[in-house]
Amino acid sequence: MQNDYEKAKREGDHAYRRAVLSGRYPYLPALNSMVQEIDRYPVREVGIKEIPMYMIAGTKTVGRQNSFASNFMPLMEYGTEFSYKWSTLYDSAIEDGIREPIKVYEFMNKFYVEEGNKRVSVSKFIGYASVPGEVLRILPPKNGSIASKINYEYIDFYNVTGIFEITFSKLGSYAKLARFLNRDLETVWPDEQVEELLFAYRTFDKCYSAKRTRKLSLTVGDAFLLYLEVYSIESLMHDAESVIGHKIQRLWNEFLTQTQEDSIDLVRTPDEVGRGSSVQTLMTLNSAYTGKPLRVAFLFEKNESESSWAYSHELGANQMVEKFEGAVEAVKFENCADKKELHTALQACVADEEDIVFATSPSMLDECLKAAIEYPKLRIMNCAVNLSISSIPTYYTRMYEAKFLLGCLAASLAENHMIGYRADYPIYGGIANINAFALGAAWFDPYAKVKLVWATKKGSNWEQELIDSGCKIISGIDMIKPKDPTRKYGLYRLCDAGTVRRDGSVRTEQEVENLAASVNQWGAYYEQILRKLIDGSLDARKNNAKGKAVNYWWGMSAGVVDIILSDTLPYASRKAIQTLRRLIISGTTNPFDGEIHTQNGILQGPDSPALTDKEIITMDWLCDNVVGSIPETWELDDTIQNTVKVSGVKEK
Repeated sequence: MQNDYEKAKREGDHAYRRAVLSGRYPYLPALNSMVQEIDRYPVREVGIKEIPMYMIAGTKTVGRQNSFASNFMPLMEYGTEFSYKWSTLYDSAIEDGIREPIKVYEFMNKFYVEEGNKRVSVSKFIGYASVPGEVLRILPPKNGSIASKINYEYIDFYNVTGIFEITFSKLGSYAKLARFLNRDLETVWPDEQVEELLFAYRTFDKCYSAKRTRKLSLTVGDAFLLYLEVYSIESLMHDAESVIGHKIQRLWNEFLTQTQEDSIDLVRTPDEVGRGSSVQTLMTLNSAYTGKPLRVAFLFEKNESESSWAYSHELGANQMVEKFEGAVEAVKFENCADKKELHTALQACVADEEDIVFATSPSMLDECLKAAIEYPKLRIMNCAVNLSISSIPTYYTRMYEAKFLLGCLAASLAENHMIGYRADYPIYGGIANINAFALGAAWFDPYAKVKLVWATKKGSNWEQELIDSGCKIISGIDMIKPKDPTRKYGLYRLCDAGTVRRDGSVRTEQEVENLAASVNQWGAYYEQILRKLIDGSLDARKNNAKGKAVNYWWGMSAGVVDIILSDTLPYASRKAIQTLRRLIISGTTNPFDGEIHTQNGILQGPDSPALTDKEIITMDWLCDNVVGSIPETWELDDTIQNTVKVSGVKEK
């Protein structure tokens, strides 16, 4: 009896000293003292449940907190009444286990004990994985913070599964887990599937913890979800632990990347890529230019006749091939929106030993990650931005620079101060395009309003909505499909019947007048990427990133984004936009420099520096002269939801 208590006390004393030396609070944290208004929050009864020991964070009130170290081990000397009660409880637990449930309050994914601190202490000392408890859930106010949103996602997850122990640190993770298992967070899951999920999670936890030599900032749940992106849940059900451990080891760089506070190495210009080693350069040049062409594969969600996005990338691929004059061969795989088709295409790339694979949609990320982990020698780049995946570099354009110029032009031509803006996806980078356009409009016309509509919203009739709002100047799609007869792309003007053309003739019906267009120069992008591959700097940048994801995010200065101006524009308009274009390219002008007003108030004042790249990419707000809002994922067409979920700004 005495020996066991004194051993537990030594563990408590050790934890106490370590906490003091590191400047941490050495006793149990008390929820009531941590959150002063906690007793005002609503409480819900959950019932008698098994509480995972590692989720018990402290005590509810300050009454007994000084009797225990922060690890729940006792601090009172042997011979006190406390020590006798603890020892008696220990002897009983060794014989019969903990039979009487403790009483705990759950708050923000953690548990705080109101009755039964000694039972928790004894259970932790013995090594029990869980303890029975009467659970009361405290519901904090929804204050809009990430922690609050994650907590309510966790509650939604619990309501359909009854699972406490799977926790995440990133918004949208519970919905992502549900999608992996073909479930949602609204319908109660079958008991059999819940049991399988718990078995798989606990198996992963055991194998992951065995491989982890130091504590990482991501939760076991975060690592578990990343594992499921590459390997199926069935592998955790049926594979030997040694096999699971090997798979976890192959993912270790991805786990490390997720722990980085700044997990993305953002490369803004081709010059920042640098040059590789001379050995790499010679080896790659020999492969590319001495009898064996460099082989490049392109993966498209659709085909060029169905998708202007695929068409623009195919044009870029063709321009790249022409530029290298026989030193590069390109192959394309179309209609890869289906996972099976994409998997087949990637397997073909492996079999054909392609030198590099360009996946042209963010929605392809999951399958590409699987292939990159399974075949480390296969180079894959994904057309996206702000993805923290170290195995797959990404590439995208700073289209917002061109949109800023189009906003300036639109405001200079909109006689009624109303401008229409058609948007597709609320993804990273896309919101910056809208705001840059709106800021450009405000530069030329402080009274300009940008009416924002989303073509991908369910039931959208975006064009009629813009017309009803009085918009004659409209920013439409950036590019049309090859055989599409419409002229409604880029920045255009709707000219009504009866209005006079520049040549003096009168229109007999409504006409579309094209004014300008922003363009992605994918040919220039692919050419420069291949040159970096050839001189070895592309691989060198990835290898030197040290646990970071490499994102290439180039703009007008790299020649990968530009604008086309119509010959019919007034010369003064052309001159003004061309002057601004030169300032953007030189870096003299930045759309997000200085004072910015949003729909929620002033973001920054007149003397503020430009927003950081991360702030631009991840912005989830709209300028105050934008009329409209950012849609939630569930409001969008089902066919494009996966693209938004992979690289979106918002997750419902």
